[in-house]
Amino acid sequence: MIDFYYQLRQRMVDAMQASLKQIRQVLGFGVQEFGDLIGLTRQTINNLETQKNKMSSIQYIAVCAVIDNYVKDKPELLPILSTILCSNEDESSSNVFETIENGSLLKKWFMCFPDESKIFGFSSDMTSAIANEDFNNIAENYRVFLDQTVLFEDDFSNAIQPLALALKNRGNKFIVPLKVIEAIQHQLMSPNENDVSLAKNGMKLLMGMQNEELVDIRGEKNDVNIVSTFVSVFAKFKCVNRLAIITCDAKLAKQIMGLNNDALGGFNILVLKYSKANGFQKWEQEDLCDEEIEQSIMMNDNDELKPEDSSTAGLKGWESID
Repeated sequence: MIDFYYQLRQRMVDAMQASLKQIRQVLGFGVQEFGDLIGLTRQTINNLETQKNKMSSIQYIAVCAVIDNYVKDKPELLPILSTILCSNEDESSSNVFETIENGSLLKKWFMCFPDESKIFGFSSDMTSAIANEDFNNIAENYRVFLDQTVLFEDDFSNAIQPLALALKNRGNKFIVPLKVIEAIQHQLMSPNENDVSLAKNGMKLLMGMQNEELVDIRGEKNDVNIVSTFVSVFAKFKCVNRLAIITCDAKLAKQIMGLNNDALGGFNILVLKYSKANGFQKWEQEDLCDEEIEQSIMMNDNDELKPEDSSTAGLKGWESID
């Protein structure tokens, strides 16, 4: 399923890039003005139009937003834009842009994701435990993030194996921010023996995943702390990818769940937790009591490290998570 929908979206991005100059001219924008509207530099627009750089999903969505806003006042341009896009599609496939639902390219984009109700036996806004048979669907349709708290959980290394295998079979990986690694390293220096033991086990599990090429560690030098990194990354990509996170941190769970609102648009984020007693479950609002949040805040007070403590050389950043 992920291959079909991913390939469909990639065809849309490729067609948009091949059509970009023509579309910009039809809309009557110069390169600088068009770049200002989208939030890209003049040079970036030039590089996209000349195919020097490949268009990203984020850039595609930004272009679609500008087009959608423009054709609200000039709907007569929509058939022209549709024809341009169709003419630049792969000739071996049917035309994706032959019909544009409700005159919106953004709606067209969001329709090119699998229906959530077909991924699970429940939707992400319903209460339910996550069964093992759901792991294949998560691996196929979601980018899955881990934080350090779940890596510390008793028996997590065994419980995660079905999902890890499903990810590997589909060429997918867990994503772990660099700030999570730094938090584990910081805990290794704790005077508390139990904290050190948890950190050692978490690091061992993470290294094992790396050896099996099951984890993708990402970070940028301007990442501040764990919570802000997750929130900024999820807010950026929830309109592009289906996202999931497994965490036992109530503060982080509450912040991520706060992104699941209509104002931000995009897809609801699947926010999961794990315990040996209950397995994998979704976080619910009633789980986020004040006491848990206070404890979580105390745990994360020392997350922020000095810039010189972080090394992002050779790491992938947050330009894309495809």
